[in-house]
Amino acid sequence: MDIKVKETKNSTAHIEATLTKQEVDVQKEHAIDELIGDVTVKGFRQGKAPRAIAADHLDPDKLSNHILGHVLNNIIDQAIKDHSFRLLGRPILDNIDSKTNDGWIISLSLPLYPEIKLGDYQKLISQIKSSPKDTEEQKIDKIYQALIDHFEMDIPELVIEEEINYSLDRLANQAKTLNLTLESYLKAVNKSLEQVKDEYRKKAAESIKLDLVLLEIAKQEKINTAMKELTLTAKAGNIPDSQLAQLKSIMDRRKTIELLLKLC
Repeated sequence: MDIKVKETKNSTAHIEATLTKQEVDVQKEHAIDELIGDVTVKGFRQGKAPRAIAADHLDPDKLSNHILGHVLNNIIDQAIKDHSFRLLGRPILDNIDSKTNDGWIISLSLPLYPEIKLGDYQKLISQIKSSPKDTEEQKIDKIYQALIDHFEMDIPELVIEEEINYSLDRLANQAKTLNLTLESYLKAVNKSLEQVKDEYRKKAAESIKLDLVLLEIAKQEKINTAMKELTLTAKAGNIPDSQLAQLKSIMDRRKTIELLLKLC
């Protein structure tokens, strides 16, 4: 498998992978091995039919999707390993050419973490003007706004678009609870779809930027919630192990904010 980086722009790597027919066939065999256990063939118990017979009864579309899944995972893993990419979001399949007998040519876009130079962020926070009457929440809002206004970075458009689509889906579901279509809801609030998208775009860009800056500050300050503290907090809150990573992120973020509050 040959992987070339065609271009890296706006924190997005555009890559092209070329696979030989033999490499694709290997992934096809892996996919068949994984799928035939669920195939039912008349005259045989489920998963007990001879491999060659079971393979002939596989859903072609399901098999193709499974092969592609294997191929894409291998491409992404190899690209990350070869180029030390740090993915910020889900890679996007741009194009696949599988019509030739020589193999496949696949184009992907990989959203990457943008470069962030913190500089003297402590000085930035210490210069925030706050009133003795400000609540902690108000101080945090001022810190957030200062970080958003100060830092510039190239956020991958793919990640922003994903956030926009998520917000639109949520809005559509909210409208549905009111027995309205999204179009009807927008008409009722006197907004166009493009206006709403622009609002979501701004919010998404600011939210992603803030998250990345806080993450970088936490990294620089070596803020890393210990497993013992994490498990004790999870136990106290009846949080399942499957959500420990999310809980750790929340706790690390809170500790970062507490550090910034001391600088105000």
